[in-house]
Amino acid sequence: MKRLLLRMLTAIALTRMTMAAGAISDVWLVILITRSEPAYNYLPVYQMPLVVALLIGAVVAIGLFAFGGALNDLLDARYDRAFSPHRPIPAGQVRSGQAAVVTLGALLIAMVASAAFGTAGIVLTALAAAGILFYDAAGKHLPAVGLPTIGLVHAVHMLIPNHQLTFTLPVWLVTTHAIAVGVALHLLERKRPVLRVRTFVAIGTAWVAASTLILGAAWWQAAPEGFWPANLSILGLAWPLLAIAGFAGTLRWKLPGLSREAAAEKLRRYASIWQCGYAAAWLLALGFLGPALGMFLFAALAVVGMVAIREATALLSRPLAYRR
Repeated sequence: MKRLLLRMLTAIALTRMTMAAGAISDVWLVILITRSEPAYNYLPVYQMPLVVALLIGAVVAIGLFAFGGALNDLLDARYDRAFSPHRPIPAGQVRSGQAAVVTLGALLIAMVASAAFGTAGIVLTALAAAGILFYDAAGKHLPAVGLPTIGLVHAVHMLIPNHQLTFTLPVWLVTTHAIAVGVALHLLERKRPVLRVRTFVAIGTAWVAASTLILGAAWWQAAPEGFWPANLSILGLAWPLLAIAGFAGTLRWKLPGLSREAAAEKLRRYASIWQCGYAAAWLLALGFLGPALGMFLFAALAVVGMVAIREATALLSRPLAYRR
């Protein structure tokens, strides 16, 4: 039994599955918004039962997330042997061949599941996977290109259930969140190359271009009706703004005094969980109280699961009496 648990925990560590909640909530948000608009009744995600749509969306999100996590470890195995020997591959818990099978398997699962959302879903899943591959293979070494790529991958990933979504403010927020967190992690972990003024200018320019594409294309596609939902008031935007302020306040409260390594790890966890908070905030802004409460519950369960897995990993790796 212990061996089985260790294998499961190793797989979770390889794929970084404890931080997949944010990716799932992003897809679920688009599914819920789509199903609230009869104008999308021709889309597969609208026609299938809600539970089925949410389940398929979660499978696609988990598959892509696992693909990215396992691929990163596979490509960085030599680097991790020197700087992160605790990771599954350098620690000898997983062979490179096994990691390659997990990587390919996760991608295939995501591709097969995305077929339920139609041809566009398959194409967007492939584009998101290509973006992940580019970032893991080269983009992370070219921050001026790689960091904006993170945001675009999040945007494409969110639109898999509905590529014709016209209310793209939530997509824009997650894209901005991903780029900002990527920049912060690059600085905290002192990655190379160092971010210089021209790099920040390039990243800012790419963010403006991505913002124009995400918001402008949706506005053009929705004309002349407009892309603003009828059930969203200006006051409703207070909820997403509160979510943003809450994320900033949490970081200001939790990160000071920590080492760079510890701060980076906490930032990753908080950034992932806060995507659930953004989704809940948008649902509140749109007047969907029940789904918003469900999203908050999902976030709470994700936090509990994250803590439980971390504690189980420590307990199984060495006796409780020797932990500090």
